[in-house]
Amino acid sequence: MVLSPRGWIAVGAWLSLILVPFFHYYWKRWDRPSKAALEEMERRKRELEVKRAFELEDMKLRAEEAAQAKMKIEQRKRSVPPPVNSEVLEDAWSQLGVESKDENPSLSPNEVDIPKIEEMLESLPEVEEEFITPDTGPVMVELPRNTQIDEEPKAIEDKVEPAPDLESWNETDW
Repeated sequence: MVLSPRGWIAVGAWLSLILVPFFHYYWKRWDRPSKAALEEMERRKRELEVKRAFELEDMKLRAEEAAQAKMKIEQRKRSVPPPVNSEVLEDAWSQLGVESKDENPSLSPNEVDIPKIEEMLESLPEVEEEFITPDTGPVMVELPRNTQIDEEPKAIEDKVEPAPDLESWNETDW
């Protein structure tokens, strides 16, 4: 039985109609991730959720610390006594028999030295109400164009081990 080109095309079409679904079924079955891969993906999802929860709690703590630091600054500003009127001060000095001083010893609330609290406030990031995931990509540092670099980068030399001697392998009877 000799088939014509149309016969061969018909046989190929029937075979493809039968074999394509068969191969598709097995391909999809073998293409799925294994049980271990599914467990690893689930573990990574849980780790990401835990990491985000910790980041959110950390942001809340920083916001609370910033609020407390601001409150401490406000309390210190309020606890500073108001400056004394210059006329009253001159009258007090004259009653004591001391010449009046031009310097005003009282400090305004802005002149009060509050150690580290303002530095802490400046170091804390601004926190908004909603959670923002920080960028985890590479950090780019851009130097100003007018800044010259003092040092030249040092060349890195990798120590390479010599290649093994292959002449000794000729003696084997493989």
